[in-house]
Amino acid sequence: MLMLLIFINFLFLFLMVLMSVAFFILLERKVLGYIQLRKGPNKFLLKGIFQSMGDGLKLFFKEVNYPNNMNFFLFLFSPILGLLISVFFWFIYPYIGLNFLMSFGLIFMFCCSSFMVYIFLLISWSSNSNYSVLGMIRFISQMISYEVSMMIIIINLMFLINSFNLNDFYIYQINIKFFFFCFLLFFMLFISFLAEMNRSPFDFSEGESELVSGFNIEFSSFSFVFIFMSEYMSIMFMGMLIFEMFFGLMMSKFYLNIFILFFMFLVIWLRGFLPRFRYDKLMYLIWKLILPLSLFLFIFNFSIQLFNLYH
Repeated sequence: MLMLLIFINFLFLFLMVLMSVAFFILLERKVLGYIQLRKGPNKFLLKGIFQSMGDGLKLFFKEVNYPNNMNFFLFLFSPILGLLISVFFWFIYPYIGLNFLMSFGLIFMFCCSSFMVYIFLLISWSSNSNYSVLGMIRFISQMISYEVSMMIIIINLMFLINSFNLNDFYIYQINIKFFFFCFLLFFMLFISFLAEMNRSPFDFSEGESELVSGFNIEFSSFSFVFIFMSEYMSIMFMGMLIFEMFFGLMMSKFYLNIFILFFMFLVIWLRGFLPRFRYDKLMYLIWKLILPLSLFLFIFNFSIQLFNLYH
């Protein structure tokens, strides 16, 4: 009976996240439309509310293109595997209460995040296209670089709670929020999330003027839908994660959802008014600024932990 409840719990969570992705895409198109002084989707059914669902159905029924000399098995299943890994991220979210059993939720998140690198490598390599491989090299070098800083920053926060359980951030922030004395970590983690999720101004894997969609150039129909949904599910998860770690809103799920919506709007707003960085400046930002700062804070926090342990 317990296993059945857990299965229903995760199935319902999966369906709700998929529906949220559809409305997130609609929100992005509407906000970008108003930023660019146009309306955005406003015709399909009720004022364009179901536009994303119509676009999804259209993509699912489009013809699938299979490049010559591709690896058919990897080409077909790597986007599906990428979507599943994005769903696994949400397993550490305590939806009904059964998910509280994951005491090492952040370690599980690190494993899933690292595994996504291999998924994108398989996606680009399976199509046997030089253009997708060039886009993959750019994207993976960016993703690995910012993933290092992201993990070090989260470990810095874990020093404050001495736990790997995401729910403990709520317990330690009942009276005071980490955001007010860890603002530098919040800002660096936000930048790392934007680069990790390939969002503007760090969207180098899909630089339209340079790469023509980058690593997923050969994908169409449902394969492209899975890659697209995986990216947007990760954005919503990162919004949940950053506001839980710095504001401790896990138990107050209504306020957490409001903050996730604010994070989604902020990501869209940044896309609307910031130009794309140069790639060399992106790497300069991580290797010469964010990573040294996060390592310094890591050594500082580790020294304090050792001092408290022996005194």
